[in-house]
This record gives sequence, C-alpha cells and structure tokens, in this order.
Amino acid sequence: MTIQPPPCGEIDIHAFSQLFNSTTNSYKLAFFQALLNTLMERERSGARDAIIELRELATEMLALAWYPHNFFRLSFGLQDQTGSVLDRLDFNLDERSLTNPNTHARLRQAIADQYDTIHAAGLLRFVPYRLLSPFFTSELKGLKDSQKDRRIRELSNARFSSHSPPIYRFTEGGNAIDVYPAWRDYLVQHIAIIDGWVKHNWIGYLQDRNPSTPAIIKKITPPLQRSPLTRQTRFWQAVMAQSTQQCIYTGNPIEPSDFALDHFIPWSFVCHDQLWNLIPVSSTVNSSKGSRLPLETHVGRFIEAQYHALKIGRSQLTDTAWNKATEPYVSDLQLSPQTLLDGPRLDSAYRNTLSPLISLARQMGFADFHGP
Repeated sequence: MTIQPPPCGEIDIHAFSQLFNSTTNSYKLAFFQALLNTLMERERSGARDAIIELRELATEMLALAWYPHNFFRLSFGLQDQTGSVLDRLDFNLDERSLTNPNTHARLRQAIADQYDTIHAAGLLRFVPYRLLSPFFTSELKGLKDSQKDRRIRELSNARFSSHSPPIYRFTEGGNAIDVYPAWRDYLVQHIAIIDGWVKHNWIGYLQDRNPSTPAIIKKITPPLQRSPLTRQTRFWQAVMAQSTQQCIYTGNPIEPSDFALDHFIPWSFVCHDQLWNLIPVSSTVNSSKGSRLPLETHVGRFIEAQYHALKIGRSQLTDTAWNKATEPYVSDLQLSPQTLLDGPRLDSAYRNTLSPLISLARQMGFADFHGP
C-alpha cells in the first residue's frame, strides 16, 4: 500500500507529494524529517515561531542520520556525503545508552559543538532549495543546475503571499527559512500520517542501498526501549540448572549467578532477541564483545551449545512450552520441529543462516571479536 499525504484545499498537496520523487541521496529525506521534528518540538514547547535557522536543521539532519549510519552501519550510497560528515564527529554510544532519553539531546549538542569542524554546512548547499523544486516545475524547466537554486529562492520568496505558496521561503540572508502558516498548521495537524509517509520513503531509500540487510525498519530511529530478555533468561537458567555451561569465547565455566545473554550476531545488525541467537556468557565477556562479530572458531562452539540446550529443554519443557520456545528456531533456521534435535541438520541450518549474516555484517564494518 502506497502512503500519501492527506488532502488539503489551501495548499498545493500535489507538489508536496512529489517531494521525494527521483531521490538520489538522503538529503531531502533527512532535511524534511528534521523540519518536521523541529516544528513538533516547538509545538510541544508552545513556541510557534515559524523561522528556523538552517544550521539548526542541519544539526537535526545529522542527528537523525547518525543512528542508521554510525550505529547500525547502513550505507547512504556512494555519492552521499552525510556519512563522511558523520565519520568526522567525535561521539560514541554503546547499546546500553541507545534508549536513554537524553542520548539524542547529547548527540545534537555534540554536532552543534563540532558543526564547523565536521563541515556540516556542506550538506545545506543544495537541499533547502531543491526540496522545493516540485512547486516550480514549469519555471525551472530548461534551467541549468547551477541556475536553479537562485531561481528557487527568488520564486519561493515571491510566492510566499500567493494563493499557492511553497512550504517556506528564505530569510535572514538565506541562513533561515520561514515556514508558511498554512503549511505549518497542516504539517502539525497531520503529523502522524506525514511522519509515516516520510519514514516509508526513508525505509525504501535505505533498503535499495542495503538490499540484504535485515530489519531496515528498525534502524532508521533509535528504539524507545530494549527487551529485558526475561523469557530467554529463564530458558537458559533452566538449562544451566541441569548442566554446567562453558563460555564459547573463553572456555571458562559460566556461573549461573553471574551471566549475561550475548547476541551471537550483534543486536545492532539483526535487531531482534530471538533465542536461537542468544548464548550465555559472563557479564565481563558480554561487555567486552559488545557489537563485534564472532569468529569462525566460535561458530562451532555456539552451535554445539545450542544443540545441548535444546536437548535439555526438550526434556524439561511441556509440549506447549517447547513449541513456543522453539518457534523462532523453526521459522528462522528453516527447520521442521522434528529435526531440531537432529545434530547434523541443526549444524547445517545454523551455518547456512549464520555465514551470510556474518559476512554481510563484516562488509558493513562490524569488527571481529578476538576475545576478552
């Protein structure tokens, strides 16, 4: 189903619906999402000033793009310069801080403080003007690219008081935009639909440039919260109550009173907490591994530990509990329930699943874990 902006008789919705046509880089999507976020932030605070500095929007653009690029390591495309700007930013974040409500504010502050150092202004060279192109299709026809920005700025200012204004005009010497009141009201009133429309285009853009990457939809913004892994922890506690587990990374016995569940393939790549990808390790090892990738030597140990756990689980769980616990194994590893306890077939299914995931994650820049 195609998502479209809701109709409105006062403004040019047809031109608005064309904003992201033929998008070749992330700038338009990030700029408009930054504009939406800024308007809503001001609405919540009671400040309805429609003049927004472009520097403020560029800062929010980069804060939004930081999560998919730096944390989830998605590509924006070879010609897109957003990643290059973000790579110059000095800001570190681990998974434990990802859902902290203060993190985004700290990120924006870091970008604001380093704005000139990372050359953030370069992202604003074209996008504030080109975003308005659909409102001036006939006037821009035949113009060279080098002539379009100046013409769009002239047209947006001239039409600001007309019956069919663009979203904004340029003010303060071109360093800020002034959002037209009817557009501001429209965007705020329909924020849920329009935000969904922009994110739909964002997801499509990123999926095209990262075709084999899982869970793109979960990687465009930071999650509001992470699962506590309660059910998965109970499963492994039951296993450890029956048999001593050794850490697959160190070979040391794992203390049932001091362990954490490690995402064998990092959560920041798969973005799920399925039991088939979780393995108990010491808290120290878990912190040390972070979002790094297992080595080939770890894969066999991991599969062996999972096979051992499944055998114990089958002997301890009721049929209903067993079927619920192993449903992700069946669906994600493409096994039948009858073959879960077939060691060679489980090994083959795991390797067929893990190998391409590890290979792709490594290509995307995830580092290897060589041990604590």
